[in-house]
Amino acid sequence: MMSRFLIPVVLTAVLTACASTTPTYYTLQASSVAPAVAAPTAQAWKGFQLRRMDVPAQLDRRSFVLTQAEGGQVKLLNDSQWASPLPDEMSLALVSGLQDRLGVPQLANAAAKTPLWQIDVLVQRFESVYGQRATLELSWTLSPVGFSAKTQQCRWLDSESAASVPELVQAHRQLQQRWADALAAQMQGRPVPANLSKAMLCTS
Repeated sequence: MMSRFLIPVVLTAVLTACASTTPTYYTLQASSVAPAVAAPTAQAWKGFQLRRMDVPAQLDRRSFVLTQAEGGQVKLLNDSQWASPLPDEMSLALVSGLQDRLGVPQLANAAAKTPLWQIDVLVQRFESVYGQRATLELSWTLSPVGFSAKTQQCRWLDSESAASVPELVQAHRQLQQRWADALAAQMQGRPVPANLSKAMLCTS
């Protein structure tokens, strides 16, 4: 029979083991948000709509997906998770980033005749290589709805050096912010900055 003096020790060990498995949650949204820029009054469109954010099935999860530098093995880190499934994290980061940069809202339920930009995104790669880098590769279609402009199809491929999991998360945040910078410039008809255009290829 277990001694009554050992019971507290055993319970403490069990509780400690449970506590050690509590995951750390991360988000792709920027930690500091710049004040929104007022939209030009003469602007033909009143907002934007992120219609689709398609992510590969193996990444459509909350667990952090880590790629080993050697052998290309993939590991799910259940103790490191996104605050929401990755497609939602990417959508939230893009929407908040564009709203800050454009000074206009996402119009998910816009009236039929409201002029807006419609965005469809296909993610090819959202890679976290431990000890090396974070890589973002995706394509999108930017379509005018209710106003006259060219439909554009673009591709983005960019990487940021990183080592640990927290550094990889921060690198992915930086990639998301750079992508939002480029997309916002494109929507406003401004030249994409040279440091961003090298990661971007568009056709119209």
